[in-house]
Amino acid sequence: MANILRPIENLLSYIIEFFYAWIPSYGLGIIMLTILVRIVLLPLTISQTRSMARMQMLQPELQEIQKKYKDDPQRMQQEVMSFYKKNNVNPLSGCLPLILQMPVFFALFQLLRDLGVKAIGAGAQTIYNFLWMDLRRPDPYYILVILMVATMILTSKMTQTDPKQKLITYIMPVVFGFISFKLQSGILVYWVTTNIWSIGQQWFVNKWVRREKEKAQEKKKAIEKQEKQEKKTGQQLQPKAKKRRRKK
Repeated sequence: MANILRPIENLLSYIIEFFYAWIPSYGLGIIMLTILVRIVLLPLTISQTRSMARMQMLQPELQEIQKKYKDDPQRMQQEVMSFYKKNNVNPLSGCLPLILQMPVFFALFQLLRDLGVKAIGAGAQTIYNFLWMDLRRPDPYYILVILMVATMILTSKMTQTDPKQKLITYIMPVVFGFISFKLQSGILVYWVTTNIWSIGQQWFVNKWVRREKEKAQEKKKAIEKQEKQEKKTGQQLQPKAKKRRRKK
């Protein structure tokens, strides 16, 4: 695994050193690396964002399908997949940016571990200190762990559309919180920065979805009003038509 990730680790090391030459802080270097990764993934993220937005807008119809076929799980699954296909929605698209970031995550983990080993051989160093922590070691005050869990919960709440998944909103961040206790602070800097980016991105998505829903509702009301007007006009014309027939 280490050999597979070595080219990515070398690339990350080069990028961080490049940023360090401009701003002598490895912590800020990791933050800038995170932003760079998200910018590179931006085309995929935009596609994912549009898919998520469509998913949110279609959620009421999807819930109706689930309610209608709740006693027949197999039929419900078929209808749901047909619904996704009809509306050109991929429910797994939201996982792609995360999957593509995993090699970066593991390579950064390896890079920080190697820096820790080198530091032991080279004596005490302070260049990897950032704020209150050593980027090669766990956060001594668990502040980043708390921030990571909090930002994960907020991100999950902003993206949640199914009330049945409410429990997962809290379980998954807590599980990752326990995992992250012994992770290097540099990893958590990357993770928290990614979560903050996702929160900002989701805020724009939700705002767009609300605007589109309002437009759809206004359009629906306009159609209903027009149909009522046409129906009323038709009812008014019927007596006149009958009177003409009687005269004839």
